[in-house]
Amino acid sequence: MDAYLYPILVDSIENAQKMEQKYARNKYAIFYDESKKVSKMLNQQVKITKLGRMPGLLIVDKQGIVQYAYYGDSMKDIPENDAVFKELEKINKL
Repeated sequence: MDAYLYPILVDSIENAQKMEQKYARNKYAIFYDESKKVSKMLNQQVKITKLGRMPGLLIVDKQGIVQYAYYGDSMKDIPENDAVFKELEKINKL
């Protein structure tokens, strides 16, 4: 779909590496934001009552413009793959 995945974990490099081994299985990198600079810039919320940082998914086009943004309301609130693929198809048609 002419797209790249850049997961960013707001945590230490050690935990990012563990997540990379467990979930990405060395097929793609998981980046880390130990300073929380990126998560603040992207307005990613932290809700202590919902176990921490809420998931966020942004689709950025080749010109660096955010074409789709989804911010979850709980740790399990993430868009289905089909919804993400539809958004990518729309962007690729632009």
